[in-house]
Amino acid sequence: MSDLSKTLSSFKKKYPKLTRENSGQITRIKTPSPQMNYLFGGGVPVGRIHNFKGPFSGGKSVISTYLGSVFQREIPLIYPKKKYVAYIDFERTFSEEFANEVGLDTSEDCFIHLLPDDIESAAEVMSELIKTDQLAAIIFDSDGMAPSRAMLEDPAGNVAFGGAARAISPLLKKVNILLANYDTTMFWISQERVNMQVGAHLPSQTGGETLKFAASTINRVTKLDVIKTADETIGQTIRIRNYKNKTSVPFRDAIVNLYYKGGFRPEEEYLEFIIKFGIFQQGGAWYSHPEYGKFNGRAKLQEWLNQNPKEYAKLREQVDSYFTHETMFDAGNMDPNLRSEE
Repeated sequence: MSDLSKTLSSFKKKYPKLTRENSGQITRIKTPSPQMNYLFGGGVPVGRIHNFKGPFSGGKSVISTYLGSVFQREIPLIYPKKKYVAYIDFERTFSEEFANEVGLDTSEDCFIHLLPDDIESAAEVMSELIKTDQLAAIIFDSDGMAPSRAMLEDPAGNVAFGGAARAISPLLKKVNILLANYDTTMFWISQERVNMQVGAHLPSQTGGETLKFAASTINRVTKLDVIKTADETIGQTIRIRNYKNKTSVPFRDAIVNLYYKGGFRPEEEYLEFIIKFGIFQQGGAWYSHPEYGKFNGRAKLQEWLNQNPKEYAKLREQVDSYFTHETMFDAGNMDPNLRSEE
């Protein structure tokens, strides 16, 4: 054994997580939504911080809750001990009934609802929970409503709100390492506030500057419309615009229909990509494929796909293969910070 190997071996005994097998390789969790998988580059990376920011009632919490339910189901297939999702509820708005509708299992053997008073206590609790190696994911909702301990203890209210961002910074630096070491994923929710800087055309987000470095992905979530039946609202159409992606192609957009009961409808989204990527050529109202024939209208094409599951599975795999690398449609991707939001 060389001197280098001996030295490294001794340090690995002292620091067990200093090196890891398959380090640098990204484990991804595919969601039921092709649009979400496209946005993240083939699936949501495990062990990372994913930041969802945006205006109020835009869909940040519902997207995070839904992704939490996906991790609840899928992560134990890879890491059997990891079955819990923890919800850090600084906003005090968590609804168990609504979370269940979206798909999150809130039973006590796979869900933890946490109500910390301040950022420092949240950091302590999260750190210890992550070290149990049983957390699949953490939802942090939200940094805009998370006070520092100093803010709570100041009776006169003289502590500047910037103190919260300063308290978040060490939390992120510590938790970011733990998340990676224990393959736990965090969905971090940020609010938006008016940007008063001269020349600013985009709102600024809460959470401080450290979050921008710690997050592997940053996505802005906005509600475009509500989905209704005759007598009730059953979901919403949401745009998710990528601002940062350290794990795949950046600056992609995804528009998803999220139904409160049942989540996403993959067949709608796969059809869009089958046409977008030119797998079926469009000519007017007709869609054609050299092997599978011609179909008049999307409804007919979707009907054929549903009736031919083996062929449909091959086409879905073909679509999925495009998500992991840059395509012709990514050539025009532009940093959203350089353009005005609609």
